[in-house]
Amino acid sequence: MKNLSHILLVDDEPLMLSSLKGLLEFDYHVHTAENGNDALEILHQHPIKVVISDERMPHMPGHELLRQVKIASPRTIRVLLTGYADLESVIKSVNAGEIFRYLNKPCRPEMLQSVVRLGVQIYDRMSMLNPSPIEVVRTVPAHAADMLKKVSAKPAVLFVGYAKEEIAQFVEKLSDLYEVITADTVESAFEIFSKRNISVIISELNLGEYDGVDFLQTLKQERPQTVIVVLTDIVDVKLIMRAVNEVNVFKYIPKPTTQEQIERTLREATAKNNEYLQYPEPLLQAVRPETSSPQIAQPKGTNEDLKSKLRAAQSLFKKG
Repeated sequence: MKNLSHILLVDDEPLMLSSLKGLLEFDYHVHTAENGNDALEILHQHPIKVVISDERMPHMPGHELLRQVKIASPRTIRVLLTGYADLESVIKSVNAGEIFRYLNKPCRPEMLQSVVRLGVQIYDRMSMLNPSPIEVVRTVPAHAADMLKKVSAKPAVLFVGYAKEEIAQFVEKLSDLYEVITADTVESAFEIFSKRNISVIISELNLGEYDGVDFLQTLKQERPQTVIVVLTDIVDVKLIMRAVNEVNVFKYIPKPTTQEQIERTLREATAKNNEYLQYPEPLLQAVRPETSSPQIAQPKGTNEDLKSKLRAAQSLFKKG
């Protein structure tokens, strides 16, 4: 009998749990819970690789459960599967729970199976990375070693799509700890990205003729170790869902924000970037966002147009 990976399904609807378990139990050891407290007990008793939670549950909502899962078992992959979610809950699930995927009910069986399969794969690969601090220094992957030679003492943070006066206070106060770079257009962002090792990107989603999520996905596919933070006044559930699923967004921060929140976010984001730099190439490939479905037509601002602009910028600075 093969050793099945443990996954946990959490939903207060027994029929939903039964349906999901029936879909996944042939490939995984499936645990179920109808509330957050029972889910946390199971998490402490078994090596849970993936948690899939509903949002709207009594006593403990899904985003709070996933936040506690992150603390108790950081490697466990966290997925939100829900038919209901208000904006506040969605943002909390992204920012506190750092969810891997956001799925809507009803979810296509093949999509759910694909997400669980990838989540288990990432968990397994992360579990193989448990060297001592000395070993980490000795075994930095080749792709990261080249970057570490080039980076300055300060992590580079790129702000994209903001007016200078809008972020002037942030730039001034952050400059002691970070190398802060600004780009007011997609084209200038690509130029900077092509010649610099950027640790964190903080981006607006309103980028004129370009789709903000497509823009960030293009960058994340190129360098999955770069951490993406969205700072925007565009707050929409579907857009947040896209940012999670297509960009692996680290934080989604609605405007207006505070200096304290930006500083805290950058501390966490640069730590995540350092973590990514220790990953071997196969694990980086696993966390790389998937390419969007091909489109029949490619109007300006689509993924293909953005990719071509990035390639042009890379060619321009390759000999630099």
